[in-house]
Amino acid sequence: MAEEETPLQNQIKFFKPQLSLSSIYIQDFSELISNVIYKDNDNSFSLQYKLYYGIIGSSAIGSNILVENFTKKFIAYGGDTSWVEEGKNCEKIPKHIKGFAKMNDILVHKPWILFWAHFAEFDNGMTFFLFQSAIILTTIHRYATIFSWFQIFKNSNNTKETAEDNETISETKNDEMEKAQSPENKKDENIIKNLKEKFILNPIVHTDFDPHTEKYLLTEDFDWKTNAKYFFSDYAQKEMDFLEQEFKSLDSIPYDESDENNILKKKNAIEKYVGLILGIKDNSYDYHNTNKHLSKYLKTLIKKIVCSPEKLYEETLEDLLIIIKEKENLIRLIFLVTAIKQKICLTFFAKAFDDFSSNKNKSNLFNSNENNLED
Repeated sequence: MAEEETPLQNQIKFFKPQLSLSSIYIQDFSELISNVIYKDNDNSFSLQYKLYYGIIGSSAIGSNILVENFTKKFIAYGGDTSWVEEGKNCEKIPKHIKGFAKMNDILVHKPWILFWAHFAEFDNGMTFFLFQSAIILTTIHRYATIFSWFQIFKNSNNTKETAEDNETISETKNDEMEKAQSPENKKDENIIKNLKEKFILNPIVHTDFDPHTEKYLLTEDFDWKTNAKYFFSDYAQKEMDFLEQEFKSLDSIPYDESDENNILKKKNAIEKYVGLILGIKDNSYDYHNTNKHLSKYLKTLIKKIVCSPEKLYEETLEDLLIIIKEKENLIRLIFLVTAIKQKICLTFFAKAFDDFSSNKNKSNLFNSNENNLED
C-alpha cells in the first residue's frame, strides 16, 4: 500500500502551531501509528488483519470517521468486503482473528477482567500473533481516542487560549440533560450504537472497578517495567520497539519545573490515578497525593478519557478550557493519559497470559504424572 498521511497525522499538522510537545515526540508518535497500524512491514501479520483491527478498534471508541477510513483502506488493499458488510457475524473471518476480537471491548473498558481463560481457545503456536495483536489493537484504541480529542478542537468555534478565572463548571442536572439530549449528541450516540452492534463481539458496559469485590493487581507482584514489557519484547519485538521508543520520547519531553499548571509535572499523580481506576495499585505510593495534585474536575475528565472514550464527543472546548485553562495542556493530557492506559492494558494482557502459561504447564505436569503412574 502506498504510504500516505494518516487522518491523525493530518490533524497534528493542522494543530501544529498549538502543539507544545517536542517535535521529536510528535515524530516518534507518528512513526508508532504509521508502522504499527498502517504498514505491511511484517510477513507474520497481514496488513489486512491490521486494517480490520482498525475497523473494530475504532468502533469500540465510537470513531465513525476512522471506521470509514480503515474500511476504505481495507477494501483498497484487497480485503474481503463481506468482513465489513456482514460485520462480526461474518463466517469468513478467520477463527484466530474473531477470537482476539472478543477482547476488543474488554481492553477499552475493563482490562482488569482479562484472565487466563481468554487464551484457552487459541491453538499452540499463536503466542506471537496474540502479543502482536495486543499492541496493534491497543494502539488503535489510543489512536482513535486522540483523534476524537482533536475533533473537539476542530469542531469548536472557540478561539480563546484561556478561560476566564471566574468561570465555573456547570454541574446541574438540567445542563447535563440538555447536553445529552441535544440533536448532535443524539446523532453521535446512534452512530456509536450502530458501530458497536455491527462490529463488537461480546460488547460490555463499563462499570467502575470495585475494590470491595475485585482484587487489585499490585505493582510489586506484576507491573509494566519489571514484567509485562519483556513478554512483548519476546513475542512482538518490532511493534514493541516502536512502542518503547514512543514511551521513552514522551517521558523525556522537557517542561518548566516552575510551571505549576503544566500537565507533565502532574505525570506521576496521573499515572497512579489511572492505575487505580483500572485496578492496579502501588502500595509504595501515597494516594493522598492524587488529590493534592489533581482537582476533582481534572480527575473526572481523566476518568472519562480512560473509561468512556466513546463519549468524548459530549465535551466542548469551552468546557475543557474551564478545567485545564490552556489548549497546550489539553493536548499534553490526551497523549499522556492514553499512553498510561495502553501500558496498563498491556500489563493486564501479559499477566493473564502468564497465568494461562502457568496453568497450562501445571496441567501438562499433571497429565505427565498420570501417564507415569499408568506405566
